[in-house]
Amino acid sequence: MKEKVFSKFLRRQVLLIGLLYMGDYLFFFFEQNYFNTYLDHVLFLPKIFISIMVSLSAAMGLIIMLVWGILSDNTRTKFGRRRPYLLLGGIIAGLAMMFYGLSGNYFICLIIDVVIIGLASNAFLVAERSLIPDTFEVEKRGRANGIINSISYIGLLIGVAFFLLVNELYGIPDPRPDPIGTILTQQGHFILLSVGGIVFASVGIIGFLFIKEEPVSELPEKKKFYVELKQIFNLAELKSHKEFYKILLALVIFQSGISSIMPFLFIFIFNQGLTTLQLLLGIAIALPGVLVATIYLGRLSDKFGRKRFVPISMIIVSIGYLIMPFASGNYILFIIGLPFVLVGVLSLVTPLNAWSQDLLPVDKRGKFTGILNIVNTLSQIIGSFAGGIVAELFGLPWIFILGPVFFLASIPLFLKVKETVNL
Repeated sequence: MKEKVFSKFLRRQVLLIGLLYMGDYLFFFFEQNYFNTYLDHVLFLPKIFISIMVSLSAAMGLIIMLVWGILSDNTRTKFGRRRPYLLLGGIIAGLAMMFYGLSGNYFICLIIDVVIIGLASNAFLVAERSLIPDTFEVEKRGRANGIINSISYIGLLIGVAFFLLVNELYGIPDPRPDPIGTILTQQGHFILLSVGGIVFASVGIIGFLFIKEEPVSELPEKKKFYVELKQIFNLAELKSHKEFYKILLALVIFQSGISSIMPFLFIFIFNQGLTTLQLLLGIAIALPGVLVATIYLGRLSDKFGRKRFVPISMIIVSIGYLIMPFASGNYILFIIGLPFVLVGVLSLVTPLNAWSQDLLPVDKRGKFTGILNIVNTLSQIIGSFAGGIVAELFGLPWIFILGPVFFLASIPLFLKVKETVNL
C-alpha cells in the first residue's frame, strides 16, 4: 500500500492554512482591485492617485511586517506564537475594509488602507506565512503550497462571483465626459468590501481557534527585539544567509511584473464592457488551467527541485501576456490571453514560495518572512509606478508588456540560487 504524503494531522493543518490563504486572497483581491476602482469610479481621481496609495501601503508593509515578524518569533503565550496575530489582525483589518466603502475623500482612504489595514493585515500575514515552513518539511513543502494555493482560489472564486453579481446590479455607464465601459457605484463597492472584510475576520478567528502550533516549551529561547533588529544589518549575518538574499532579489524582479498589472487589471476588464456571460465564460476557461498548473508545479518542485521548471514556465506565460494588449475590444484574444495572465499571477508562485520558505532560518522564520516582504512591498512600488506611467503614456492595455519584461529579467537571478531539494 502506498504511503500517504501527509498524515492526518498534516492534512488538517494544510486545510486550515488553505482556509487562511483563501481569506487572504479574497481580502487582498478586493483591496488591490476595489480600493483602486473606488478611487477611479467613486471619487473620480486620476490614476496617479492609485499609484501613490499603493506605494504608501507597500512602504508601510515593508516596515511593519518586519516588526511583526520579530515579535511573532518571540511571542510565547498559551495560545501559541502565531495564532494571536491571526485573530487580532484579521478582525481589525476586516472591519477597516468595510469602512473603506464609506469613505468620502482621498485622505480617509489613505488612513484606512495605509495605516489601519497596513498595521493589522501585516500582523495576520506574517503569522500565516510562517505557518507553512513551521509545519511542513522541505520534501513536502511544494505539495503543501500547491494544495494551499489551490484552496485559496476559493477566495478568488467568491470574489469573482460577488464581482459579477454586484457588477450586474450596480454597474452603470461611465458618466464622465469621455466614457469608457462601465463603472461600479459606491453601494456596489461597499457590498464587495463588506464581504471581503467579514471573510477575513472570520478566517482569522477560525485560524486562532483550530490551528495547532508547537508547544511553547519546545520553542527556542526568546530574544530581545532590538538585538534581532540590529542583526539584520550585521555583515556576518547577511553573508550567512546569502542564498536567501539572492532569491529575495530574484523575487522582487519577478513580482514587479505582476504588480505592474494587478492594480489596473480590473479597470482594464471594466473598460472592455463585457457582459456577465462573457466574463463567466472567460473564467470557466481559465480556471482549470490555473488549478492544474498550481498542483503540478508544487508536485514537480518536490520531485525534481525548485528551479528546474522556472525558466520554461515564465517563457510560456510571457507569450500570453504579449497577447493582451491586442485583446482590447477583441473577445477571442481576451479569452486566449486570460489563462496565461492568471497562471502568471497565481500558479508560478507555488514553487517560488516553497523555494523561499526552504531558505528561512528555522528559529527566525517570522523575522525573515518580514524581510521577505520586501518582495511584495518593493515590487508594488516599482510595478505600480511602471504600470501607471505606461498606462498614462501608451494606454491601459500596454501594461501587459511589462509582465514579460520583468519575468524574463528574473530568470538569470533565479538560476543563481542554490537548489534546496535533495535529488
